Amino acid sequence: FKKSGEFDRLRRELLAQFQSGVRTEAFCARVDDIARARLEAEDKLHLKADDTLHRELLQELDRFPLVERALADVPALADPEFAAGIRRHAENLVRRSRGLSGTFPSPHVACLF
Repeated sequence: FKKSGEFDRLRRELLAQFQSGVRTEAFCARVDDIARARLEAEDKLHLKADDTLHRELLQELDRFPLVERALADVPALADPEFAAGIRRHAENLVRRSRGLSGTFPSPHVACLF
């Protein structure tokens, strides 16, 4: 799936949908608020090495369900046709890797997985 470039295409498409969403600004503002609050709560945190600072800020962000809530607003993830397209593509890749040609006649062929 990854070698075919499909993974990168999906990643770019989902990121673009997320970035064009109406809640992107609110998401970024909330991330900023959490990071600022953490930096203000610990006076010497900003003096730590960049990788330590980065790790501690990410740990603080992990305490909140920000990403899960933001993903709930990405339309493609709720679209059954989007998921079906991913499945069809994966099934065709498996079929080709096994030396078979053509596409699956039915989206319900799951015996290969």
